[in-house]
Amino acid sequence: MSSVIADASPQQAHQTAIPQRRAALIAGLAYVLLTVLALFAIRVLDGSTQPDNPAATVEHIVNSKALFRSGLPAFFIVLIADVVVAWALYVFFQRTSRELSLFAAWFRLLYVAIAAAALLNIPVILKLVDGTGSVTALEKGQRDVQVMLSLDAYNYGFFLALVFFGVHLLLLGFVMVKSDDAPSILGMLVALAGLGYVVINLARVVLPDYRDYENLLLLLLAVLAVPGEFGLVGWLLWKGGKARPAAVTEDRPFR
Repeated sequence: MSSVIADASPQQAHQTAIPQRRAALIAGLAYVLLTVLALFAIRVLDGSTQPDNPAATVEHIVNSKALFRSGLPAFFIVLIADVVVAWALYVFFQRTSRELSLFAAWFRLLYVAIAAAALLNIPVILKLVDGTGSVTALEKGQRDVQVMLSLDAYNYGFFLALVFFGVHLLLLGFVMVKSDDAPSILGMLVALAGLGYVVINLARVVLPDYRDYENLLLLLLAVLAVPGEFGLVGWLLWKGGKARPAAVTEDRPFR
């Protein structure tokens, strides 16, 4: 009797599981949303920084306070979408390797947690810029320096978060290479993107003068990451989870 129940459970689980095509569409659409909002939020928050010029940085934030403030909710929506992507990718690839897919999902969730902690510096910056409450005890020059320190804390926290995001992509790439449901070449590109995120963002955290090489690092990251990430989004939306031709299925046992 127990063996019958054991045999029935996987079948019932399979019947109630979310179809791969639906999981791929959820992941792809959430990825599009987070990409658009992330480009906006990063541009708004990072574009305010004038290295080694606290006064100019604060003046820029004051002149575009509403825009700067809008970067915070945009980024939180990005992180929520990241959680959705982590879950949907796990659902899609769990039949390839449940353990490795779950491991990859956890690293994306760690990225979300660290990035959310880094974002807590933004409300502090806004309070310093407003100059109200207990902040009035600080002179303007001191407030400007505190703003720069909070921006640095946000940046370094986000760089560290991206290291964990890179490990997620690296593991996801391995799963995709191993999977019969995804192109191996795309898995390699995703893994390469992950390696780029890990190495480049570790350099941004460790190198004290990383801003001297920032343009080069960002260009290298774009070269490594764009093909894998954009390829992943495109594949999820157009191909992921779709039934393969019957001829492929018939030939499969002979490979």
